Amino acid sequence: MSGDVFAVCVEVFGYIASLLVVFSLTRTSVKKLWTINAFGCLGFIIFAMITHSYPTALMNFGALVIDLVQLYRLSRVRISFELVSATPESDYFKWFVKKHVDGILNVDPDRKYCQAEKLLYYVRDNEVAGLLAFNQKDHIAEIVLDYVTPKFRDCKIGQYFFSTENHYFFDAGITTFIANAHNPSHESFLTQIGFTKTKDNIWEKKLYRE
Repeated sequence: MSGDVFAVCVEVFGYIASLLVVFSLTRTSVKKLWTINAFGCLGFIIFAMITHSYPTALMNFGALVIDLVQLYRLSRVRISFELVSATPESDYFKWFVKKHVDGILNVDPDRKYCQAEKLLYYVRDNEVAGLLAFNQKDHIAEIVLDYVTPKFRDCKIGQYFFSTENHYFFDAGITTFIANAHNPSHESFLTQIGFTKTKDNIWEKKLYRE
């Protein structure tokens, strides 16, 4: 490889590292932010060592250490989850729906949650993270609203509440969930938390006791 081509490759590598750092700052999930930022810092360290820019390498090494420490601390944190009954007549419920009306209508455009038999708040680490509404018939729960606020859209809520770790639904006699997806992003979310699409375009997930 000629010197000019190598120099261009090194410069492109530096731009990619820069873009990774900038892109990391757009992530709403702190885990994604620190992970992507760590790769960007690692890229900058390599770039700086090649170009003999040692102060830049030292600065990014420090940032990389911070990213790794934060990721380690995050991995040690035990996340708490709860389901809390929601009261449609309460001022808080009305405020929550008004605050998140666009997101709620995106997954429940017909406002079926207004007539749902059961309304529950998703609570994660003592913060209200979303709203779940469903109707129950025997052992089947028909989900009419499954809304999570942007801050908590990392799938952990769905992966926990619709799994055997959560005993709420088992205690209520529920072993099957069905849902309708109104847009591609909702379909993607349902797939990630273990729902499968049936022939009737209904998404379904079964729970089995371990």
